[in-house]
Amino acid sequence: MMAPAQQRGVTLIEVLIAMVLMAFGLIGIAALQTTALSSNVISGQYTQASLLAQNLAERMRGNRIGVLNNNSLQAAGAVGNPAVNCATASCTPAQQAQWDLAVWYASAAPGVSLANVPAGPSANLAGAIVSVTCAVTCDANTARIITVYWDGDNNGASGTGCNASSATDLRCLRLPYLP
Repeated sequence: MMAPAQQRGVTLIEVLIAMVLMAFGLIGIAALQTTALSSNVISGQYTQASLLAQNLAERMRGNRIGVLNNNSLQAAGAVGNPAVNCATASCTPAQQAQWDLAVWYASAAPGVSLANVPAGPSANLAGAIVSVTCAVTCDANTARIITVYWDGDNNGASGTGCNASSATDLRCLRLPYLP
């Protein structure tokens, strides 16, 4: 028995349509996988920044007098080489604050080399810098804002804004600290 003339080739067309639909589905899965990997990298960067901000907050918590005297304030990207190695010598609260910021930079910013500060483990945040500012005026009841900036896209951005969609700004994480 022979198939009716109108039925010839229908199965082949159905197979081709199914293959096209499957190809679109696989392309969608590949795009989803790429987005997931990118989000995973960004999440890892924010985790590193959070750990760095918490590390600096703990250092500040250990030196409350230095914080209240505003010795822990720092403009974004300003790095000072401490005069005293507080790991081996007694320090004033002001010297301790300078030491803590320098130690933070030695571990947060790859490539920063300071004479008196031992190199620590790197945080793998490209272009990491920190600022510590006051929310309003600096007094005992005002929160200090620890901001960790980094080049999340690793494109050489060097701004100190927090607009991640801007090509010149950096990604940032802000952590309020109340002394």
